Amino acid sequence: MKFYQKLDGGAHVSAREYAVAADAVIGAGQAVKLSGGLVVSAAAAETGALLGVAAENHSGSADPLNPRADGDTLLVVDDPSAVYQCAAPRVTVTGGTSTTLTASGIAAFADDDFNGGFVKLVSKAAGSTNTDVPGTVRAITDFAASGKCFTLAAGGTPCAGDVYEVFPPVGFAKGNLDASRAGIVLTATASLPLRVTGADTALDCVNVMIRKHAFAAEP
Repeated sequence: MKFYQKLDGGAHVSAREYAVAADAVIGAGQAVKLSGGLVVSAAAAETGALLGVAAENHSGSADPLNPRADGDTLLVVDDPSAVYQCAAPRVTVTGGTSTTLTASGIAAFADDDFNGGFVKLVSKAAGSTNTDVPGTVRAITDFAASGKCFTLAAGGTPCAGDVYEVFPPVGFAKGNLDASRAGIVLTATASLPLRVTGADTALDCVNVMIRKHAFAAEP
């Protein structure tokens, strides 16, 4: 993930130093949290509060070109109002019609979870008869958990093997963090401490904020 803007539209945000174990492996753009007073990577199905997003690489090993690579502090973008961008999750289609798309590889999300979002065709499988061209964006008007079926604005018929990006609707807060903890994947339905605030279909990005922040006001 990378900082995009503040919620009020501001284009600048500061990063602050936090203690980190010298051998911790954390990459720039990775969602992080505090544990025992130290910055650590978020879990894939994180449910706890996040501190923010790492603003630098910390390989945990000595690097003559980066004296901070195994240092005891890490820069973190920790502003609770920060909006970040991450790559839109991708799904491989298993079938569809001119108004539907099925993707059996995603987790069993609830009915209507994706209503109001969008899909974008990334690539077509060999032999695909889909008449949409790569880059075509279509609105999601309904999602049915049974069959993992997206109802779309009318267009080409998705074919098995076609690849689409999914842009969940504003307010969406489910899924898993990817292996690098820098994006969202749709292989689980955990309630993440992130919330979708928008999308940029031209840049293939989803905008997110931390909804469960270490500095959030106590209830």
